[in-house]
Amino acid sequence: MDHDLLRKLGAARGIAVGDPPAVGRARNGDLELSYLDWGGEGPTAIFLHGGSLSARTWDLVCSALRPRLRCVAMDLRGHGDSGWADDYRIAASVGDVLALAEHLGVARPHLVGMSLGGCVAGHSAAALGGRVASLTFVDVVDHVDFAASASLRGFMGAITSTASVEEMVTRALAVSPQTDPDLMLYRYQALMKAGPDGFGLRQDRRRPPDFPHILGKLADLEGLAPTVACPVLVVRGARSRIVTDDTAATFASRFPDGRWCVIPDAGHNVQEDNPVALAEALADHISRS
Repeated sequence: MDHDLLRKLGAARGIAVGDPPAVGRARNGDLELSYLDWGGEGPTAIFLHGGSLSARTWDLVCSALRPRLRCVAMDLRGHGDSGWADDYRIAASVGDVLALAEHLGVARPHLVGMSLGGCVAGHSAAALGGRVASLTFVDVVDHVDFAASASLRGFMGAITSTASVEEMVTRALAVSPQTDPDLMLYRYQALMKAGPDGFGLRQDRRRPPDFPHILGKLADLEGLAPTVACPVLVVRGARSRIVTDDTAATFASRFPDGRWCVIPDAGHNVQEDNPVALAEALADHISRS
């Protein structure tokens, strides 16, 4: 990754980006899991990205939180540098999170998950019970507006290969012209890798995502929420069409200790759109835990 570009992105947002994170490897059975360990002396937070993204989507947030937390961002199975698998059910990813926590020697992790990663984080918290310190959902709730994500899913699903990362950035900016071009470049540097036919996504695309399964597991969180006793924060991007104020408030109310907030100047990818405000919300939430 272009760490100088990350420093440039951080400087533009008032984030002091230090040394690159350590790249680590953990295992869940035969599957190798890749993660980024940003270090730090505080409590450990495990960050889980959304579908078609990677651990790198959290780089600015982790850089902002680094003085206060030990931030560890994992590539979900089939994404980034983690191994490919035959089983992509949410339960399998929950097993990966538990294996990573054990590998790190973290007895009570703070869990932060965005979109698909939020579904995994919610089920991981239910599985950990009293062994989870706090839980944060980033722009995901139990009942999302799935139709609102159609254009995003269509764009990502249509990506096969491209001649260069820069060409992919040009295509992406045509769809999202409001995005910082440097941020878009950094995103796709992380998401794409060179292959025999050009650049393709760092993702197992042998079969399409099982959206009915994912939506079903999100809906299951409605019933699981009362069993999650740790402090829970539901974050919504102010421009998000996938999560509304009403659905965020309703979801937060299902937890014994739940609250919600809105991050301004952010859409679905809250962690990239407004990393400073999200980092402050996370620091405040975790300090209460």
